[in-house]
Amino acid sequence: MTTTGQTVFQAAFEVSPIILQDGLAQFSGGYLPLTAITEIIDFPGLSSKQFFAHFKPLSGSTLAEWQVAEYPFVNLQMAANAQIQMPLKLSMLQVSPAQTGGGYLFKQAIFTALKIALENHIQLGGTFTILTPAYTYTNCLLTSLRDVTSPSDKQVQTMFQWDFVQPLITESGASQVVGSLMQRLGDGLPTNLTYSQVPAQNALLPGEEILP
Repeated sequence: MTTTGQTVFQAAFEVSPIILQDGLAQFSGGYLPLTAITEIIDFPGLSSKQFFAHFKPLSGSTLAEWQVAEYPFVNLQMAANAQIQMPLKLSMLQVSPAQTGGGYLFKQAIFTALKIALENHIQLGGTFTILTPAYTYTNCLLTSLRDVTSPSDKQVQTMFQWDFVQPLITESGASQVVGSLMQRLGDGLPTNLTYSQVPAQNALLPGEEILP
């Protein structure tokens, strides 16, 4: 017996975890679930709960990633604060066997509609939100959608891999790119000198330069 919790989990994380942001979704309030495209024919689809595709996150997706510089540091604190935050990466596996009743005829029609919709969405500057049980990835870019079906499977083109990148574009993300210590060091170094900042004994006349 399927519980309400199981139904909600399946709807959010298995049936429709990929949501279009802006782009094509600007005509539907800014968000458009992928099922609005994959179930557009609805055969057999929503009415019989035999959905066109099911999704699951692939192992190797990142929740956090930093790059550590390889040059020598004065101390451990400097090393810890010189880390650079990296964009997050996420891959989703789509399982879409040919459905009973519609077969490959409906499958090709749906995939064609999906391909056209994704191309238009990206050309319009659209991004993606991906729901996973561990984390919700927002403002992601789709980098590839490719067939990863095993040659040993009886059906061809049943499994497709979606690769996403979540770039560092928000103010909160950009502020974490450089460690706090490195920021403080940068803020403490003057970028130019004025006459008031030069000691009196080394005062300069207009047109003179500070010699090393």
